[in-house]
Amino acid sequence: MTSFRKTALHGALLALVLTGPALADDTPTTAGAVDRLKGLTNEAVGSAKRGVGNLTDDEAMKADGRDQKLRGQVQQERGKAKDAVENALDK
Repeated sequence: MTSFRKTALHGALLALVLTGPALADDTPTTAGAVDRLKGLTNEAVGSAKRGVGNLTDDEAMKADGRDQKLRGQVQQERGKAKDAVENALDK
């Protein structure tokens, strides 16, 4: 892979990470919902990093993508737990 193409892929990934998904006005603002949304974002960015790492044969990028995806999964589970506690308290 050419250096230019590799740099372009890294730049596109960086733009994705920095901008992230825009939150709609009707997005739930409970702590659990926020954690779940952030977790989904981390999973998506982690998958993208792994894909770029695979395309560029960049082992560090692949490892970073795996780590970020795992952090996103943990963050989603934390959000589900917060929602469960909140729902239990509401009863």
